[in-house]
Amino acid sequence: MSDDPRIVVIFRADIRMPRGKAEVQFGHAISMLLEKYDPATRNDWTSGLQMKLSLEVDDLPALLRVRDVAERRGLPWVLVRDAGRTVFDGPTVTCIGVGPTSRTDSNAVTRGARMR
Repeated sequence: MSDDPRIVVIFRADIRMPRGKAEVQFGHAISMLLEKYDPATRNDWTSGLQMKLSLEVDDLPALLRVRDVAERRGLPWVLVRDAGRTVFDGPTVTCIGVGPTSRTDSNAVTRGARMR
C-alpha cells in the first residue's frame, strides 16, 4: 500500500445533511485546504493521485477533537462553516478538512471516525 498524500474530510453525523449539501461542503473543504498552499505544493497535489477520504464523527465536540489532534501534529486543517441560508437555521460547522497528509498522520487524526 502506498503512502500517497491524502485529504480527509470528516463530517458531523448529528446534523444529518442531505447528500447534495454534504457534497458541496466536501468541495469547500478541499478548495479551502488547497488555498493554504504555495503553487508548487498545490501543483504536486493536483498532479498526483489526489486521494480523498470522507468520514464522519458523532457531533461537533468530536469534530473539534479531530481539529485538536491535527493541530498538535502540525497538520493543515480547515473548518467548514455553512452560512445557514438553505439547509440550516444559521451558521453551522459542517465538517473539517485535514491534509494533504500521510496515511500515518491521517490515521492518527481519524481515530474514532467511521466511513460515511
